[in-house]
Amino acid sequence: MLLLDLTTLLTVALLLFVGWPGQHRSGHWIGRIIALLLLSPGLRYFSTLFTFPIRLQLSSWAGSLLQLAGLDVQTQGNVLVYNGLEMAIDPACMGLQMTGVSLLVALFLLLWYENQLHKRVPVGWVIAYGLITFGLTITCNLFRIIFLVLFAAMPGTWAHEALGLLCVAVYTWLPSWGLAQSLVRRLGVSETWVQEKQATIVQAKRLIIRVAWGIALVGTGLVIRAYAAESPNSAENLCKSEIYTRYGIRYDSNFTGKTLSNGFVQLMKPGVLIYLKPQPDWFSADHSPVTCWRGNGYELRQVRETILDGHPAYIGELRRKDKVLHTAWWFSNGSITTISQLTMRRQILQGETGFVLVNVTVSGDKI
Repeated sequence: MLLLDLTTLLTVALLLFVGWPGQHRSGHWIGRIIALLLLSPGLRYFSTLFTFPIRLQLSSWAGSLLQLAGLDVQTQGNVLVYNGLEMAIDPACMGLQMTGVSLLVALFLLLWYENQLHKRVPVGWVIAYGLITFGLTITCNLFRIIFLVLFAAMPGTWAHEALGLLCVAVYTWLPSWGLAQSLVRRLGVSETWVQEKQATIVQAKRLIIRVAWGIALVGTGLVIRAYAAESPNSAENLCKSEIYTRYGIRYDSNFTGKTLSNGFVQLMKPGVLIYLKPQPDWFSADHSPVTCWRGNGYELRQVRETILDGHPAYIGELRRKDKVLHTAWWFSNGSITTISQLTMRRQILQGETGFVLVNVTVSGDKI
């Protein structure tokens, strides 16, 4: 189901603008924008998987740049500390909304100049233009983090929002505007309205074929998912397994376990909560602890990569009012342990099975 968020609504608005009577020279954009609309779930999927490590890397880069400038800034995962003030880098600092809106603004600018100059930019250059806009968005987020820390602009304040908009305008929209104008002037191909009208029927046929291919691919993916998905291991089997160990002690020692309705396995004992979330195939989105804990009202802070018991892991603090928990998570199938989405999915494609997302949360002492 297509979620009607801001990005989707703006995409629909841009599609209506292109198809509005009088926009004769914008007909070729209809197929492109429909394709973008159909790709929105895929873009959301990749955003969910990969923006978390991007945020951590942006935090690290921002801290390093501020330190190079001679400022006393400490980086603690996704938290930057400056003058005793902690600034957490939340999902909004590298989210789908900002990226999607910036891309749509860039496409609107390109479309506008095409109409003004009566030229058409080849689709290959349009794709390159979109990729450059994405890169500008990452750069924008980096400078946004730096300025938020420098001016101590905390979330929820007008300064926080104003700095965010200013950075987007200066580091993303303004360069996109200049690049769009340059692309259309230098690489745009002149065409007449008559030629475009004659090609309308051909374009419509091509669009129908592409949509049909898209539907077929989605259907094929659903079939593959249905056959590829493995039944999740029962809590009993996972508790008896020797592959999930910590400090040389099996997790099943003194734990009670049960399989939840969503297929997750929950292991519990006083002060310790463990979730084992099976990864059935290479293309399914994982259930990130970042999202799950935030949905339960916790704020995830000081997230960072570390080595835990000889393997890579993410660790962080969970805070809700006066309650503080410590959590860690990673992917493992017993023989391979990683925190990389790409590594885990590549291993599944190469025939490895049994991967789960392991999330260990404890109260009291740090993990």
